[in-house]
Amino acid sequence: MAGAGKKDKKIAESRQAQQQIKAEKEKKASIVRTNTLLACIVALVGLVLYANTLNHGFVLDDYSVILENNVTKQGVKAIPEIFTSSYRSGYTLSTDELYRPLPKSIFALSWQLFGDNPMPLHLLNILLYALTGFLLFRFCMLLFNNQLFAFVTSLLFIAHPIHTEVVANIKSMDEILSFLFCIIAAQQLLRYFSNGNITTLLSGALSFLIAFFSKESSITFLAVFPLLIISFKPENSGQAKKPSSGLSIALFLGVTLFFLLVRYSILSKIPHGDPSVADNLLMAAKSFDQRFATAVLILGMYLKLIFLPHPLIFDYSYNQIPLTDLSDFRFIISFLIYAAMLIYAIWAFRKNKLIAFGILFYLISMSLYSNIFYIIGSSFGERFLYTAVFGICIVAGYVGTMLVSSSWSVSLKEFMSKNSKVLLPLLIIILLFSIKTIARNTVWKSNYSLYSNDVLLAPNSTRTHYYLGNYLSKSENTKGKSPKEIDSLQLLALSELKKSVAIYPFGDAYNQMGIIYDKRKDYKNSLESYQKAIEANPSDAVVYNNLGSLYFNSGKVKEAQDVYQKAIKYNPNYPEAYMNLGSTYGMLQQYDTALNYFFKAIKLNPNLAQAYYYIGLTYRFKGDENNAQSYLAKASQLDPEKFGSAK
Repeated sequence: MAGAGKKDKKIAESRQAQQQIKAEKEKKASIVRTNTLLACIVALVGLVLYANTLNHGFVLDDYSVILENNVTKQGVKAIPEIFTSSYRSGYTLSTDELYRPLPKSIFALSWQLFGDNPMPLHLLNILLYALTGFLLFRFCMLLFNNQLFAFVTSLLFIAHPIHTEVVANIKSMDEILSFLFCIIAAQQLLRYFSNGNITTLLSGALSFLIAFFSKESSITFLAVFPLLIISFKPENSGQAKKPSSGLSIALFLGVTLFFLLVRYSILSKIPHGDPSVADNLLMAAKSFDQRFATAVLILGMYLKLIFLPHPLIFDYSYNQIPLTDLSDFRFIISFLIYAAMLIYAIWAFRKNKLIAFGILFYLISMSLYSNIFYIIGSSFGERFLYTAVFGICIVAGYVGTMLVSSSWSVSLKEFMSKNSKVLLPLLIIILLFSIKTIARNTVWKSNYSLYSNDVLLAPNSTRTHYYLGNYLSKSENTKGKSPKEIDSLQLLALSELKKSVAIYPFGDAYNQMGIIYDKRKDYKNSLESYQKAIEANPSDAVVYNNLGSLYFNSGKVKEAQDVYQKAIKYNPNYPEAYMNLGSTYGMLQQYDTALNYFFKAIKLNPNLAQAYYYIGLTYRFKGDENNAQSYLAKASQLDPEKFGSAK
């Protein structure tokens, strides 16, 4: 009987142990479901906040990489060319030092499938942003195994209004893709130290390469990865062959070198120059002290926007932020804050690695855009905070977790009730952020809504006035309007452009003034404006092309030829300049030479309808009616509105 009792006791203990194991499994499964639900909530917030951008159009830089880019508009067949050319290749007005083939390939694919409909690309931006929020929650769980920390940190990031410029503007898909794949790479790196699987590490390296092909600023993560390893790698992976920190860093360094070599091979033949004062106001600094003080002041402005994201402005060009010196108290305050952040991060690294990591992540990410180590193409941009703000969110998320216990929640209801002391204040912040985000999104609906709104917020920026004046002068704005209304629009455009050049002698503004004066048949002022544009930028091919058209229409064919040749000299890939130069030879009845230039134009831009039209006319003048009809039909096919009746 005693033996039977012991047997029953063992059976009971075994059942109890099995029930405990089952209960533990169910608890873990509940925690996983809760974590997934919390990550989905973060993603859903991103979707809701930017849903009102779906009906937006193409805005700002969308024109240079999509709507007016001859490479992008060739669709998927242009993808090989996209991977072997600069980012803005195919856009007449630009020579750039950027290499971002992945987002541009996506734009080309969208053009192939949907043409000039911006909605699919806005939708993709929103979905990628929501996915970023989802993955950020999971990444934060790897940094600090705490539901509340992960939720607060990722939600603060996803709701922050500073991201409106990135998510609401299609072109900035490069920022979203870069950060998204860098986070995936960082996540895989940490997982490699948990599972020891080399495949995990390789997938992280591949993600890092994809991030590079999205945007060059991904290079800052080359400093983040060692910081991650030092701060958060598991002490014991439980693997027979322990993961290697040296191998990890070597692999990511190899990816970086590979990308830089590819980038160099593509861009080395493109002429580069310093940014203009209109693009980067620091170029106007008269001394290193002045440049350094202004750059540090701007860094202080970035911090201010993180904690008080108002007002938000798309452009801070010269002279919206006046140059300053080392005696400016704003510089002193900004310098002391950044110095204190760096010192504290180093001091606290052993005691509180998470806060130290958050601060260092911010400083590393902003180093690329600081204009302290070298001058970049812009002095200030809200988009530059897109990645960096995550570091500040980490600090805020950790501070929030200090107020409550770190126990796990097995349901969303339990999570909400247990963490109410943190979640209620968080809800207020998210609500305020959401109001600002949704309101700011509406400003990004169109070029006019953006320019007309922000010119009031940045009245001292040469570019805000230029952008508005340039937009008002566009021919599409005059369709269906009376001569009086057109005259009023032109005068308003000239007024804005004059404000632009009054702030700074901006070549693009003078060029646009020349175009408007030409339309108004004020040829004297048109010529003077083009000459001032050339004085401001002697190598601007577009100005020479426009000046050539002024000469051509005035019957000065030889003068037109000379300036068209200069346009081609300064931009050998300028299809309109080749076409216009061909027209001058056509006027001189040198038809074979004219055809040679026309064919160069359509080689550079296969969709240049007017060039096909000129080819057709030239063949007709040569007596070749078959070729004439063929090319005139092609012009009609490409632009039926303008050349539909061409025969």
